[in-house]
Amino acid sequence: MNPSEFAEFLDYNQKHSSSASDSEKISSFVEWCKNRGIEEVIIRLSTEDKNWRRNNYFLDFTTTRLIVSKKEFTRKFFDTGFIAGMAPFPYRILAKGQKIPDFKKRTLLNPSEILRKDNSNFYIRYSEFNEVSMRRGIETTITNMLGSAISANFLIIKAANGKEYAYRLPVGKNGSFEKTYYWLNKILPVEISTI
Repeated sequence: MNPSEFAEFLDYNQKHSSSASDSEKISSFVEWCKNRGIEEVIIRLSTEDKNWRRNNYFLDFTTTRLIVSKKEFTRKFFDTGFIAGMAPFPYRILAKGQKIPDFKKRTLLNPSEILRKDNSNFYIRYSEFNEVSMRRGIETTITNMLGSAISANFLIIKAANGKEYAYRLPVGKNGSFEKTYYWLNKILPVEISTI
């Protein structure tokens, strides 16, 4: 999606759902994209392995599928994530009373470009999801004399091909369990259980 298509959606949204709740606005955006054959990233979550030398991923939940892409080495350290996991266009829909921001090319997420970037990136269509579950978790590690608690949530996806994908979602980069669970439930066509 480009900024002019997004401006078109905002005009449509203002006429048809000015009193809609936030979740209704995002649902409307997803439907609007699907009806026009536009695939757009709705939520980007950031994963972290306990061992920083292992691979960390971005989980891009689009209008039709989940794209799993490996983070570049420097992004492991400097990735701040999105606010509550919302990608730029959906975040703007929920930002009240602000004009359309000047989206820079690097901040926009093109699903095709994400897949083209690295041949280890892959996707799973929502129709292939058998089961999705989330678990709240707190892991504690001692990093100095006072110690510190690292809080993370866990996402598990069981696919129709029998594979299971498990991800550790750091709260500092993805927002609280409640927000992540709420928004994933709003965009995924399968119910998310909690364990």
